[in-house]
Amino acid sequence: MTTILAVVGDSHVNSTVGLVPLTVNLDDGGTYRASKAQRWLWYNWLDYWECVAKLVTQHDAKVWTVFNGDLVEGDGKNRSHQLITQNDTTVMSMALDAIRPALEASDRLFVVRGTAAHVGLSASLEEKVAIDIEAVKCKETNTYSWWKLLLDCDGVLFDITHHGNVGRLPWTKSNPLNVLASRLIMDYAGYRLPQVAIRSHNHIYVETYNNFPVRVIAAPAWQLKTEYSHRLGVVEAADIGGAIFVCDGGNYDCIIKRYKPDRQRPYRE
Repeated sequence: MTTILAVVGDSHVNSTVGLVPLTVNLDDGGTYRASKAQRWLWYNWLDYWECVAKLVTQHDAKVWTVFNGDLVEGDGKNRSHQLITQNDTTVMSMALDAIRPALEASDRLFVVRGTAAHVGLSASLEEKVAIDIEAVKCKETNTYSWWKLLLDCDGVLFDITHHGNVGRLPWTKSNPLNVLASRLIMDYAGYRLPQVAIRSHNHIYVETYNNFPVRVIAAPAWQLKTEYSHRLGVVEAADIGGAIFVCDGGNYDCIIKRYKPDRQRPYRE
């Protein structure tokens, strides 16, 4: 039976520029309403899952979903004002509402751990979400979230973890991925080599395509440009979207769903 593998990362639920439902009920009875930019994210998030649903119908497939890190935004370093709330209970409720389209579409769920600055030490917030959604358990650590997920999806082997590097200039973006592909080939020497390696964290989409025996993909995100990105002088907009793999008998087709925000309009008198 065909399996659809949906990989989404860096949603940063609770960030004022991250993925969030259209309305959020706050602890004191108030309501947070998604900004125009967040509404754009939300409607594209729904479009992504509609695309998954169409592929399920087309292939009569089941769906496995991987949340590849930084699912929520807890701001463990207290370095940002771009938070909806600092109440962890509200953050958890918000996260479950935000990922509901994924939960309803999926037959099996995996949570990969992100960065401590966003999801707490040892990814404590993500572990709580993983427990609530009954994600597949990691037998080695007896936890519901994974530092590294080595996943055999209908005969296709995936190496998935949150952290990875990309080049910061348009002409150097893929350089660290080429290095990673070579390192993976050496690391898996004598063992079955993954066909696909997926990394998130950088909010930049780039990949090695079929230039190596292992295809390395730096996946897009679900968070728009933050204050930190502006401070670094990042010119490009964040890449928004996710990866979808149609896996069947050891072969796969890859679809990268990307959404581009409109460019800023110039001010005129």
